[in-house]
Parts: sequence; structure tokens; C-alpha cells
Amino acid sequence: MNRRIVIVVLFVLFFNQLSIAQNDADALRYSMINWGSTARSLGMGNASSALGADPSVMATNPGGLGFYRRSEFTFSPTFTGRSTTGEIFNNEVKKNNLKFNFSNLAFVWAFPKDDDKNDWKGWSFGIGYNRLNDFNSKSFTEGTNSRNSLLDTYLKQIVDDQTAPSNFGDQYPFDINLAWETFLIDTVSDSNGLYIYSAIPAGGARQRRTVETKGGMGEWDFSFGTNYKDKVYLGATLGLVSVSYKENITWEETDVNNTIASDVLVPNFKSYKYTTNLNTEGSGFNLKFGIIYRPNDVLRLGAAIHTPTCLTLTDNYKSSITSNFEGGATYTQASPDFLPFDYNINTPFRAIGSIGLVLGKNGIIGAEYEYLNYSSSDISPKDKQFESSFVDANNTIKRRYAASHNFRLGGELRYEAHRFRLGGSYYGTPFSNGYNDKKTDQ
Repeated sequence: MNRRIVIVVLFVLFFNQLSIAQNDADALRYSMINWGSTARSLGMGNASSALGADPSVMATNPGGLGFYRRSEFTFSPTFTGRSTTGEIFNNEVKKNNLKFNFSNLAFVWAFPKDDDKNDWKGWSFGIGYNRLNDFNSKSFTEGTNSRNSLLDTYLKQIVDDQTAPSNFGDQYPFDINLAWETFLIDTVSDSNGLYIYSAIPAGGARQRRTVETKGGMGEWDFSFGTNYKDKVYLGATLGLVSVSYKENITWEETDVNNTIASDVLVPNFKSYKYTTNLNTEGSGFNLKFGIIYRPNDVLRLGAAIHTPTCLTLTDNYKSSITSNFEGGATYTQASPDFLPFDYNINTPFRAIGSIGLVLGKNGIIGAEYEYLNYSSSDISPKDKQFESSFVDANNTIKRRYAASHNFRLGGELRYEAHRFRLGGSYYGTPFSNGYNDKKTDQ
């Protein structure tokens, strides 16, 4: 197959190509958390932090540890169901995922003091693990694009950058160079000069995109709580966070109806598959402080603040393309090994206000309000010589994201030895006013 080049038509493609560089989406991914907790707290929509005496408070309001009068061990397994919907060219595809995991494991040691002469009524120490995020999901979109191809974005990039083919390997090792080496883009010269060429010159391919993510975020909490006059409950937590995120994306274009013909003397295109694999591992820490005021036996008022979580992450990335042409010609090219890249993310500060009602032996009610500002997230390289490369990402964070207001409400009804729980939550959008998360910046 001869090297060829052809003229490209500018277009807008729905497919957002994965960028190797770290971006605002990374900051958002690790800032949006959903606390794993005990069965009791989950059943109440995680609205129980002001009620205390539950291991889940180590992750929300550690002042609740001051309510403990005896030691406790908990283990809470969960089944997580997730449904994703992908739509392209009015073709909607749904995918359901079910995952078994555990959301909470905790030990609490209580040291009460029953001496009426002592204003401090005791203290408790807790160690617990909470699941903060579950990244396991799979989404799928498919449709026929009669206008253009992902390859057109590569050709436009070449023209904009005025990059010579001899420099593709250095400048575009994870995408354009792979397409070049597998003859999806190429060069040809004739009496009219040199042209940029695509194996899909005018669209017409069936496009399919599959995204599978795995992993999660977890936090080990080391907490202390105390009790002053059975009125004021104070606590603090050191949280040690771990992160594991794996993302596999497959992008395919296929000439299903055998209608894509080359306008030069080369074999006609049949199909290609472009795969990318991202693996992120890391860890971090945060601090939490909480207080609960109990003016009487019924009412409990709580407040807590969480410092930003300081994460240190490492990315590993690779990609490959396999192309197929009429006559049985097949080409495969893999990217070079991507050197692990270390960077830091600081997630937003959080503030939580809560209220709890203890209705004697009949039940309990909890309500919470949580504030955080996603635009305060920050991403930076560990090696400061790359600092300038992160300016755009941080500017996008400040422009694209905003403050979020989250609400949780739940209750427990007690009947003899039985407990009936119901709860729910509302999480505000992280995006700023006027920003549509279904659109991309042009």
C-alpha cells in the first residue's frame, strides 16, 4: 500500500478522544464521593451523622463516637446496581451492571466514665474502612455516521500543526501515529501535489464505542470521640484514602454495507479498532472534625468540616490500533510504553450540617445538608517542570464547575425487635450555571 495524503473537510465529531494529559475530569472523578457505611446508615440515606453511636460517623461527623457506651464491631456487604445509557444518532443502548462489594468494616472501642463528678463522660476510639466510590461500570453506544470519522480529527490535527509524517511518532505516539502505521491515514502525491488521505473519506461507517471502568476509592478512618456532660460530643478523624481506577475504551468503525470506497488506487477499507487503556493508582489523606450538641433527649444538632483530600496519583497509559482492508490486508500497531506519570489532586473542602430526632423507643429521624465547591479542586504535577502544562486544566476546573448543595433525609421505625428504615438523598450538579455536561468545549 502506497503512502498517500488527501484534503480533509472540517467537521464536529461526537466522539471525544481520550487525552493522555491529566484534565478536569480527573479532579471531578475523585471529588464526587458516596460514602459507604453501615446497613443502618445506608438504610437511612446516610443521614444519620447527628444521631451518633454508629461507625459510619467516623467518615462524616466523628463527634458521634462520643455517644458510645460499649465497644462494637460491624461489617456491611452491599450489592450495587448501576444502569448506563448511551445514545448516538437517535440509537439508544442501555447497559445494567451488578457488583458485590462491602461498604463498611469498623471497630469501635468505648471507654465510658460513670463518675458523676467528672464532666467528661468518656471517650471512644475507632478504626474503620469506608467505600467512597465504586468505579465499576460498562457503557456502549453504536450507530452509523454518514458524515465523518474519527480519522478526520486526526487529519485536521495534522493540518493545524503542520506536522510532517516523519514526526508523527514523536508528536502523536498514542493515536495519529498508530493510524498512520496501520494505513488508516496516509499520503499520496500526483500531478496536483501532495494530499492528505483517510481510509474513510466521506463517512458511512458504523461506529461503536465501548467504555469499561473498574476499581474504586476507599478510606481507612482513625477516629477519636469524647463526651462532655452528655451535652457536647467532639471528635476528629484522620482519613487515609486509596485509589484504583482502570478505564478501557474501544472505538470501532466498520463498513457494514460495503459502501466506503477509496478515491485512490488502494484497497477499500473494511474496519478498524482503536483501544486505549488507562490505569491510575494512588493514595492520599484528609482530616475531619465534628461536633454534636444535645440540648435534650430528643434533639441533636451536628456540624462537621472535612479538609481537602490531598491525593498523589500515578497514571499508566497505552493504546493500539488494528485495521482491516479488502483482500485480507491487516495491520496492527501498539503505542510505546508510557512512562508512569505522577501528579497531585486536591479535592474540595466540605462542610456538613445535620439534625437528629430521637423519638423515644418509636424511632429516629435524621437530616443533613452538605456544601462543597468543585471549582476549588486543584490538579498539579509532582515534577514542577510540567507545571505550565496544568494551567489549562485548572482554568477549566474553575470555569466548568461550581458549588454543590447536597441533601440527605432518612428515618428508622422501631416495632418490637424489628427495624424499618427508609432514606434518600439529593446531590446537586457539579457543573456551573449555563454549562451543559452533554456538550464539549470547541
